[in-house]
Amino acid sequence: MTAPREHRPRSERRQQLIDAAVLVMAEEGVAAVTTRSVTGRAGLPHGSFDYCFESKADLFSAILSQEIRVTMTAAFDPPAAAVSVTERIRVGLQARLDLVTGRPDHALALAELSAFSYRDPALSHLMRWEQAEYLREVARNVDEWTAAANIRWSAPTVQVASLLIAVADGIGTAWLADRNDQAARDAVTLGARAIASLVDTAEQ
Repeated sequence: MTAPREHRPRSERRQQLIDAAVLVMAEEGVAAVTTRSVTGRAGLPHGSFDYCFESKADLFSAILSQEIRVTMTAAFDPPAAAVSVTERIRVGLQARLDLVTGRPDHALALAELSAFSYRDPALSHLMRWEQAEYLREVARNVDEWTAAANIRWSAPTVQVASLLIAVADGIGTAWLADRNDQAARDAVTLGARAIASLVDTAEQ
């Protein structure tokens, strides 16, 4: 007698496929991500891919969206006690770096996905969307915590957010290349000081 097929919510299957795709990317590279390899890794029927995603680009978009959410949660988790602007930024940059050092294969896979998307006309819109969404979320979070602390910047918040992203990404990329923990920590400290110097002290 054939066992009854388990019916799971679409959202649960989507997450299974996203997690499976990330594993395939981390182990074999972006080129290895096919509908068959992803459904096979997830242990789902091949047809479940079309049920959950319109295309591979749709899947990659979901992966990038998930990465933004994880990064925002780590970098902007409110501190338990009041800290200086420099320390708040340092903690956020370190949390972002910890995501890279904690799962280097995962970080490399995302970096490869970014490079792959830039070169593929069918996927180039993903990186434009991802960068715009990332900047929007960082700017929103910076606005929220600086407003709550009555802090004003000497530059537009979106420019501060863009600099935060550039510093965080640069430190993470450098660590992936040399795996030098001390150099990365030093860069986090220096980067935090540099960004904090943009606080408009005349308003304090």
